[in-house]
Amino acid sequence: MKKLALLVWICLAAAVVCATLLVVAFATRFPGWEYCAVFTLMGSTIAAAMLLVTRKKLMAARAIAESAIICIQPAVIRGRAEEEKEGKELCENFGIYVSCFGILLGTKVIEFNRNGIWLKNVDIGHDHISFGYGAPGEETHSIRLLYSKPCEDELAGIIEDFRKETGIVPVVTAGLTENNR
Repeated sequence: MKKLALLVWICLAAAVVCATLLVVAFATRFPGWEYCAVFTLMGSTIAAAMLLVTRKKLMAARAIAESAIICIQPAVIRGRAEEEKEGKELCENFGIYVSCFGILLGTKVIEFNRNGIWLKNVDIGHDHISFGYGAPGEETHSIRLLYSKPCEDELAGIIEDFRKETGIVPVVTAGLTENNR
C-alpha cells in the first residue's frame, strides 16, 4: 500500500509541475510557447488522469486492508542482522488482505461487491482458499491463495464474517488425508 501512496504523490507532483509550466508558458509567451503549452497540457492531463485512477485504487486498497477478514503474510523481507541491531530495521511485508470489498495482493487490487462485480463463491480447502467473482451473467473469474486451514474456532469466525458481510457461505472442503493418497 506504501507503493500506491507513493505513486499518488508522484502523479500529484507531476500534475502540479505541468500546471506550473503551463502557467509560465502563458505568462511569458517566450518563442515557441505554443508548443510548450500543448505538451504541458497533454502531460498535465495524463498526470491528472493517472492521479484519479491511482487514488481510486489506493482508496479501495485501504478499505480492503481496514476491513480484512483474512490476512496472509506470505513473505517478509528483513535487512541484515547488523542493521537490525542498529535500529535500521529494513522490513517489508507483502501482505494479502481479503475482505468483503475485495482482495489486496501487494499493490494489485481485486475488487468485488462494487461496480457490478460480485463475489460468487468462497471455497476453503486444506491448503488453499479460492474465490469466484464476476459480473452476473458473465464468466466467473477465480483466484486461489495458498492458505492453511485454520483451527475450528477461527474457521467458524471466517465463515460467519463472510456470511454476514457478503451473504456468501464459504464451502469447506476436506483436503487429502494420508489414507486418500
